[in-house]
Amino acid sequence: MALRLQSRLVLWNLFLVSLASIILSFFLTASQLALMLVVAVAATFIFTYGVHVLVLRPLHRISLVSRKLASGNLDERLPIAGDEQIAALGTSLNTMAQALSARMQALSDEKQQLELILAAMGQGVMVLDHDGRITLANSSLLRVLDTDRNLSGKTPLEVFRRPELENAVKAVLRGKPIETLEITVGNKRILQANVAPVTNAAGIRTSAVVVFNDMTEIRRAERMRRDFVANVSHEFKTPLTSIRGYTETLLSGAKEDPKIALEFLRIIERNAQNLEALVSDLLVLAKFEAELPVTREPFGLMFVIKEQIASRKNAIEDRGIQVRIDCPDIQIHGDRSRLATALSNLIDNAIKYNKLGGQIQISADTRNGTLNLVVSDTGNGIPSEALPRIFERFYRVDKARARESGGTGLGLAIVKHAIESQGGTISVASRLGSGSTFTIRLPM
Repeated sequence: MALRLQSRLVLWNLFLVSLASIILSFFLTASQLALMLVVAVAATFIFTYGVHVLVLRPLHRISLVSRKLASGNLDERLPIAGDEQIAALGTSLNTMAQALSARMQALSDEKQQLELILAAMGQGVMVLDHDGRITLANSSLLRVLDTDRNLSGKTPLEVFRRPELENAVKAVLRGKPIETLEITVGNKRILQANVAPVTNAAGIRTSAVVVFNDMTEIRRAERMRRDFVANVSHEFKTPLTSIRGYTETLLSGAKEDPKIALEFLRIIERNAQNLEALVSDLLVLAKFEAELPVTREPFGLMFVIKEQIASRKNAIEDRGIQVRIDCPDIQIHGDRSRLATALSNLIDNAIKYNKLGGQIQISADTRNGTLNLVVSDTGNGIPSEALPRIFERFYRVDKARARESGGTGLGLAIVKHAIESQGGTISVASRLGSGSTFTIRLPM
């Protein structure tokens, strides 16, 4: 552009010089005319060069910088030179570039901050364009879906395989109100999806955002609570029904027969004891589940074991069970009450479900700062299919035998809570006909 303008200036000057020469040829001699032509041509080139330096070169630079700014290179700056008006133009262009650069940096910072906020959110977030295709999915959503693939450009149906979510997004984009629904994804997670529109300044819905809340643990807790209430109601109903039935029988005349009355009263007493044991175990379980602080104190493990064995001396002798203790004099630092509760329930089970004349062995050792406490018996053992559920509340392997022995179905659940609340673990190994072995591992 600058070269074309410079060429035009030269041609126009030469044209004017030629026209002036023709006119002056009538008044000047040949030598004078020649001298004038030389001076005129020289002046033309000097003038053209001055225009090039003062106007055309700065304009060329402005053109180059403008193209670089238009391509996104906002760090480019124009040196201030040339005519006053051209210098003012260059200053304005630099100011504009600086303002644009600051604005783009601010937008970049805001975008980065938004991405960090979305990544830090516990809820999954998915943004979709006006065509219902995903433009953004945060890391929480990818974690819930157990995937690391890029979801951009996909539809909700392709990702979740749930038509109801796809329909909800389309409905919201068409102008329908906000929708909330629950879906189950492939890894059995239950997600609550809240679908909301995103509008522009004119109020037009241009996109949609879906926020996912993981409801898996909440629904599991609700199911456990319903099961717990049902189980507790059933466990209370059985002895209460028995107590009421035998009491009504006594009141209707059976009390007149001393032999029958005594038998019925013993049944009522046994059921009342079962209810008392059930209430006691429920209170203990509630105490552990309340996550009360663990009380840590130094105590001797052997003393706790012997204390539990001594309190069951009569039951052990009645069944002819031999108890062997293989435990060094270990001094540990932990919650004595919780460990005693766990050991009490394990020893009770080892007595109740052991064979007549069987054995109970209690051993302990320490390795790498961990206490390993083992309680094993020679009872009938536990079927392999029952082992994964053995620590569930109210789960019984042999329901009839457990109720006859006064079991509440809460003993092993109490053991689990008592040990895990101290940072330990409880495991079981058993085979039918070969007894059971329970292993407690507690950090020293």
